[in-house]
Amino acid sequence: MQTVKVWDNFTRIYHLSQLILLALLWYTGENAEFEWHFICGFTLAGLWLTRLAWGFIGSDTSKFIHFVKTPISVLKAWKSNSIATPHHGHNPVGGYMVMFLLFCLGMQLITGLFASDDVLAEGPLYMSVSESFAETMDSLHHQTFNVLLVLVGLHALAGILHVLRGDNVILAIFTGKKKTKQSVEPLKLKSAMFPLAIWTVFSYVIYSWGMTAASF
Repeated sequence: MQTVKVWDNFTRIYHLSQLILLALLWYTGENAEFEWHFICGFTLAGLWLTRLAWGFIGSDTSKFIHFVKTPISVLKAWKSNSIATPHHGHNPVGGYMVMFLLFCLGMQLITGLFASDDVLAEGPLYMSVSESFAETMDSLHHQTFNVLLVLVGLHALAGILHVLRGDNVILAIFTGKKKTKQSVEPLKLKSAMFPLAIWTVFSYVIYSWGMTAASF
C-alpha cells in the first residue's frame, strides 16, 4: 500500500471554495442580501472560468482529457464494474458528472446576469435585453439551482459509496492524497500559484464590470 498525491492544491481549493460560495449564494439570495449575492456570484464566475482553463492547462488529473471518455468507454466501464475500482482522479462516470456540474454551474452564473427581484436588484445584463427574455433567464436561474442541488447530492452519494468500498475519495479532496495498492508513475501536478493568479484576475475584471452594471 502506497500513498499517492492525486490532486494539486488548486483543485482542492476549487472544490471547497465552490461549495462555500454556492452556500453563500443560496443564503444571500434567500435573505435578499443582493450586494453580497452579486459579489459571491462574480467570485464564483472567476473560479468557474479558471477551472475551465485548468481543464486544458492544469495538472494531469485536472485535465478534461484525463477523465472525459467516450460514451462507449463509459458503458464498458459500467458493464465491467471497473468504475468501482480506485482511480487516480475521476472515473469515467464521475468525469461526466463533473462536466454536468460545470455546465449547470455555468448556466446558473450566466442566467444570474439577467435576473431581477422585480423590486431593487437587477443583474448587470438585465437592462440589455427584453423583459420577456429577462424573465426567462430569471426562471432558468431558479430552476438550474435546483438541478445543481440534485447533482451535488448525487456526487456526494457517489463519494460515500466509494468510501464504503474502500476508496476514500472524500478524504482525498481535503488531503489531495489517496492510498493505493497499484504501482503507478508519479502524476504531474502543477503549482497552485498560477491558477490562483488567474482566478484573481478573472474575479477582479468580472467584479469591476458587474458591480458597475448591476443594480441593488
